[in-house]
Amino acid sequence: MKSFASLLVGSVALFSFLSSAQAAVFGTGDGPSCGAPKPDDSYFSVVGVQGAGVRPRQELRDLQQDSELWNMFMLALIRFQAMDQDEKISYYQIAGIHGVPFKPWDKVEPAPGQDKMGYCPHSSSIFGPWHRPYLALFEQILHDRAVDVAKEYPIGQARNKALELAARVRLPYWDWARNSTNPEDGVIPKILRVERCTVTFPNGTSGEIFNPLYKYKFHPLPKEVFGELAEYEFKEWEHTIRYPLNPYFANATSRNDDVNVIMNKAQAGIRDTVYKLLTTYQPYSQVSNKANGGKIGNFETVHDGIHNVFGLGHMGIIEMSAFDPVFWFHHCNVDRLLAIFQARYPDTWVEDAKQETGTYAIARGSVLGTASPLPPFHMNALGDMWTSTTIRDWTAFGYTYPELVGNPSNSTLTSTINQLYKPQTPALCPGNTTTPAPGGKNVTQPAPGGNNATRPALGGNNVTQPALQATEWSCEVNMPSNIQVSYAVRAFLGEPSHNPADWPTDDNCVGQLASMSSPRSKADHTVTGSIGLSQALMRKHEAGELKSLDKETVQAYLKKNFSWRIQALDLTEIPRSKPPAGLNVTVCNQEVSLPKSDKEVPVSKGNIQYNTEIKGNPPIYNGPGPDGTNSTLPANRVTGQYDAIAGQFVWKNATLVSEIEKSNPNQPMPSDVLLKPISMPVAGNSTSSTSAPAPSLPVSSSSSSVSITSLPVAPVPTPPAGPQTAVVTSVVIEYVTVS
Repeated sequence: MKSFASLLVGSVALFSFLSSAQAAVFGTGDGPSCGAPKPDDSYFSVVGVQGAGVRPRQELRDLQQDSELWNMFMLALIRFQAMDQDEKISYYQIAGIHGVPFKPWDKVEPAPGQDKMGYCPHSSSIFGPWHRPYLALFEQILHDRAVDVAKEYPIGQARNKALELAARVRLPYWDWARNSTNPEDGVIPKILRVERCTVTFPNGTSGEIFNPLYKYKFHPLPKEVFGELAEYEFKEWEHTIRYPLNPYFANATSRNDDVNVIMNKAQAGIRDTVYKLLTTYQPYSQVSNKANGGKIGNFETVHDGIHNVFGLGHMGIIEMSAFDPVFWFHHCNVDRLLAIFQARYPDTWVEDAKQETGTYAIARGSVLGTASPLPPFHMNALGDMWTSTTIRDWTAFGYTYPELVGNPSNSTLTSTINQLYKPQTPALCPGNTTTPAPGGKNVTQPAPGGNNATRPALGGNNVTQPALQATEWSCEVNMPSNIQVSYAVRAFLGEPSHNPADWPTDDNCVGQLASMSSPRSKADHTVTGSIGLSQALMRKHEAGELKSLDKETVQAYLKKNFSWRIQALDLTEIPRSKPPAGLNVTVCNQEVSLPKSDKEVPVSKGNIQYNTEIKGNPPIYNGPGPDGTNSTLPANRVTGQYDAIAGQFVWKNATLVSEIEKSNPNQPMPSDVLLKPISMPVAGNSTSSTSAPAPSLPVSSSSSSVSITSLPVAPVPTPPAGPQTAVVTSVVIEYVTVS
């Protein structure tokens, strides 16, 4: 246990350290901060870190091994988070670019009808490019704060060394696909899960302080701003929270260790997907985002799954996620993986694409290409904006990644990818893709991206075709994205738990495909990806449960044991009997050539075979009934419910439910628990509204081109009495375009 004296010294030192922060930030201390906006600047110049060389961003756990650089990074982040929230370059304002507060940043005004969204594009061709200058902006201010800290060291050798350390400060990344060097720590680094840490201040004293990686404390809490997100309880939370057990309560707490358990279970599937994405050619516009994603998946859906792990905490909600410090390390890793893909396949990049959702500054339905601006990020004080073309070279912002230092050859980069992410179990079985589907015909489709063995390597040499063959098994998933809630499709080999809340850590769960969404950013398209089954099948074989790995035996095993479930962000089940329109899961297999060395990768061969006879998901969920077909129980304290008729998620009003349940937890919910109306972002010409198909969802007309529709309460059908089927009256947030 830390002594009281140690805590007191740390508190006094931290107070002294932060009391000088304002002077340092605004250039009233020892020299100006290079990133601070000047009074005569028309726009803030997002330039990353300039004048300090191109330095590698490091993985969090690797950075910790350099104790002096780590200490400088932590001091800089503390200083960054302490900045006045009203300042344009404060932690709060920069995080707010992503979502709330819904207001202009750096004078970039909203597009018509888009003023209730953040600047961040999701389900978009510019998902990857947009985040690059966003991360560079964060890194730029972080570096500037490190310079401020260095200038507080005593003049002479100590300050010179501190300035050298500050020049090396870059934003670290959290590689959620790599195996931890310490398995006991798990996938989430321990430093992200502990509330306090020890640092050494410029005056030489050391002390224990609140860990800036654990949470961000609002100062003050902007209750009115966060109150716009009426379906959540963020306006009551003084700091960021992860995976809260009771998301309705003002005193909700983080469950970081539980998140780590979930990530430990999910990591094998994440690693498998990352490996496929980095070693299989797809056009950048497919591999980078879910709006145009290919059949094997894309980096945005992987990204979505990480966000969703944090549940109804800040990180799990699009509009709030950037306030959680883990957001920055997570997105830094996404940028890293996209940069590695760029290096491996340098000839493919952003293509013109329609923006299904739009953002605060981008009209929904507009078409963007490589020369389109990435608002609100300006290159200079004149107002020129970064574009997908100008951010293509990440080193222009003063950073690179360890795998890309020195511009490695294709074979070297391939070897590195294999060392990091290559599957740890051997191949399954000799290839055979001729088994007929029901009806006597093979159900086949060309392999995604074609044969990547013929892609030219960076050095001009083709990847050698391996001789060994195997059959790869997976399930292809099609997920509609317009149901107003983040959700996932989970695959199982064996019977899932009867409690949906246990599915993320269920021993039989073998992977997921996730989609992150929000009532304010719904997009009408289908997300496509795959969940790998091969590694799980191998483990079943090693355990003796799967007798053989030949194709016929695997097919028979999957017919009996494969199943899938649909789960909303609050861990409730979306009924399998009435899934979102367009949702489909199909088991498939494909022959692959296996690599003969670590400088080669598996290569897909021939066509994909769809095993349509493997249903995996009989429609057995119709509520409790006398026939005993209900295999799951409703989750405890659910946030809402999926309305199968409307095809949307029904949200409770978090604040009202919280107050009612705290005052009388046994009292049934009244029928007037209504959500605060929320504006629908609309772009383009208006069309007349029509009544929703569900009788409980009438749509009000309005003369405004931007309509908000507060819908009447939609009672949930009453099931048989019982504590496991308690029902809370809910309302639906429905957005419409009206004349």
